[in-house]
Amino acid sequence: MDVLARYWQAERAILSMESAPEPPLTAPAYSAWESKFDILIAARAQAISQMADIRAMTAEGRRGKAQIVERCLPSCVRWNDGGLDTPEIRLALSLARDVAGGAA
Repeated sequence: MDVLARYWQAERAILSMESAPEPPLTAPAYSAWESKFDILIAARAQAISQMADIRAMTAEGRRGKAQIVERCLPSCVRWNDGGLDTPEIRLALSLARDVAGGAA
């Protein structure tokens, strides 16, 4: 569940940054802003990848994965051309395996 908490921490921080105006590209603060944003995006992707590698054994774990799949999969499918090797797709497949009991 630690990885789930890390995902939501990164997601909330990203949403917070996205809701505030970003500094202009020419502003001295832009580089630091962009770096922080990139680190958060990477942390979120890392958490998703780690969750994909962990089998959810409880209803709470499956629900946690499903909430993230529901949140991130639509935009991943719409904007990403990574095929089946994206953290979001791997998490969706991992959740399917968890629910199906590894039948496939």
